[in-house]
Amino acid sequence: GITVVVIRKSLLPPSLATPSAKLMRQLGLPIPPIILDYATIAKNNSLYNTLSVFDVYIADLVLQSLLATYPNKVDGQQAVAEQKAKAIYSALEAHPQVYEIVPHPSARSRMNICFRILTPKAEADFLAGATALGLQGLKGHRSVGGIRASNYNSVSVASAEKLAAYLSAFATGA
Repeated sequence: GITVVVIRKSLLPPSLATPSAKLMRQLGLPIPPIILDYATIAKNNSLYNTLSVFDVYIADLVLQSLLATYPNKVDGQQAVAEQKAKAIYSALEAHPQVYEIVPHPSARSRMNICFRILTPKAEADFLAGATALGLQGLKGHRSVGGIRASNYNSVSVASAEKLAAYLSAFATGA
């Protein structure tokens, strides 16, 4: 992947103010990798390291697609993300006897919607049914378990609505 950092030059330390590796060791502090030394990156016009050209190309394609898809730019994209998340959360909240939404409402993510199904057997049945419908990648992280619906920008509204419909159908046994 790639990371884009936008920083005002006035926030960068003067070149002499950057502590040496020797001083960092004496102070018992970790020495950060050079890629995090923004003064060095700025001094070299952002060309200190060779960029991953393929990753930049893919990022360009994604950004072009997002700009074409969302004419209102960020506001349009946010509205779509909120619409998709609302559809999924509404289906989950409608069936508290089946689904337990993991995070508190104040800490919920629009992008990664985490929940549990009340029994391991029901969770396995849910995942099998989801796979049969073409709903992929719902199994939660191996260290945490549960279900995680990744609702990234590439997920269409129709896909989020399909998951919401399946959540309701599974909960009601339909």
